[in-house]
Amino acid sequence: MTKSPSRLTLISGYILICLIWSTTWLGIKISTFSFPPFFSAGLRFMIATALLLIILKVRKFKYTFNIHELIFLVLVGLGSFSVPYGLVYWAEQRLASGLTAVTFAVMPFFAAILSSLFLRAERLTFQKTLGILVGFAGLVYIFWGDIKLGSIDTVEGMAGVVCSSFLNAAVAVSVKKYGENIDPVYINLVPMLFGGITLLLSSLFFENWSTVRFALIPTLSILYLAIFGSVTAFIIYFYLLKHMNVVLLSMTSFITPVLALFFGYVTLNENLPRGTLLGAALILSGVLVFSTGKQELSTYPLSRKDVHKTL
Repeated sequence: MTKSPSRLTLISGYILICLIWSTTWLGIKISTFSFPPFFSAGLRFMIATALLLIILKVRKFKYTFNIHELIFLVLVGLGSFSVPYGLVYWAEQRLASGLTAVTFAVMPFFAAILSSLFLRAERLTFQKTLGILVGFAGLVYIFWGDIKLGSIDTVEGMAGVVCSSFLNAAVAVSVKKYGENIDPVYINLVPMLFGGITLLLSSLFFENWSTVRFALIPTLSILYLAIFGSVTAFIIYFYLLKHMNVVLLSMTSFITPVLALFFGYVTLNENLPRGTLLGAALILSGVLVFSTGKQELSTYPLSRKDVHKTL
């Protein structure tokens, strides 16, 4: 087993994925201006797959065919890229960005329940529960003005985002438990390829490709989402998943919407909701309360035989 990374490495990686993912909601929104949602997501992941192949080629990564590992990675792709991202892209056409962010932020609750059930080293404690509740309360406080049901489209969009957050939590727990020995770059390759293919096929059958327009800004947004939102962020994410508490990592869904607000304020002179500073303080307090609990960092050394036994 490789040496555990330093706390500074983990914190740096955590901050970096928060910074990257805080820009992806806007990128998704822009990409759907010229591309249907499933087509946009599928194209993003196919480009990301090509980049991952290049990275593995440069690293001279040796592929070893293993049917059990392949099945596991396909399931990761189905539960982390195909269905969840299709739902988010679809929901973004029905929801305000703030409501999307708040709805997706139920992920730490799902992660807490699932990790408590399936990961012995990550039992839920009162302190951790309090941290999750405080962080979520801060996010709700900021986006309270966007939390309006309004129409059946809004309700359907929220349901789609909740399903997406549950699937992401389930995959995170599964990878934590069974994917310890899989390379963090390779663990993205098969899932993103599978996600890209299934999303493009879904687009072919359910979307009108005559509406596709390769306008400059939406096309650049897809490239950005592929290079940074997919390849860079997910390599870091799956690396951190091997060494950090699943719920703590999922609490990035509290932080990224707030960072997105500040980026919009700085770059586009957008207005900040009145409670942004107080809400941000609550979110950071919640993360701090959670992270100071016991066993916030943990690893699960698991052999390939252990993975095979679970499939």
